[in-house]
Amino acid sequence: MRRILYLVSFSCLLLLQSCFEIIEQVFIKNDGSGNFQLVINLSKSKTKINSIMKMKTVNGHRVPDKTEINQEVAEIERTIKTTAGISNVKTTLDYDNYIATLTCDFTKVDDLNTGIKNIAVKKKSTKPMDKAYVYDMAGKAFSRFNTFLYKDDYQKMSNADKEIFATANYTSIFRFETEIATTTNKETKISPNKKAAMVKLNALDLISNKKTIDNKIKLK
Repeated sequence: MRRILYLVSFSCLLLLQSCFEIIEQVFIKNDGSGNFQLVINLSKSKTKINSIMKMKTVNGHRVPDKTEINQEVAEIERTIKTTAGISNVKTTLDYDNYIATLTCDFTKVDDLNTGIKNIAVKKKSTKPMDKAYVYDMAGKAFSRFNTFLYKDDYQKMSNADKEIFATANYTSIFRFETEIATTTNKETKISPNKKAAMVKLNALDLISNKKTIDNKIKLK
């Protein structure tokens, strides 16, 4: 799951045996522009993390200090800002509750994909970045593709590191100006106004390929 975690560079804290949730929200306007938000929420483990942050290592991993985390996030923000079609980039780090966020506006979905890829390249990801999102304006359809192909990586982890994902969740929320007609992912929950779709999955189900966030949302 590292490619998503690189977006806010809080992956280092996810190595600290903490319960966490990742939430991606994408708002798509009819013209294909929109807003992206990524939240990594470790607030349920903030007491534990406060203690870990005072340590030098845990499970063989070096514990970063706040200065290092701030520098890493600042670099992420600078990289996103240089992507054509991306604007209003903002990152926040709430050290009281251990919540990290990244938000930005995009001119078209392809620009968002490029921004995500630029982060992966900057962080020297060993895996190629595929398109996560596609918006077919003429066909009135939005697609989220599964980019979580980490089953083999997970198997190589220590048992202590594997425990990180036992209670972790990944949530995708997509909002539109137009009502939703159909969705292909059976885990999808549609809002009462029919303009938002949500898929919430356990991280282990994603990693093991038991479930997927693949979803094609057809609009009216």
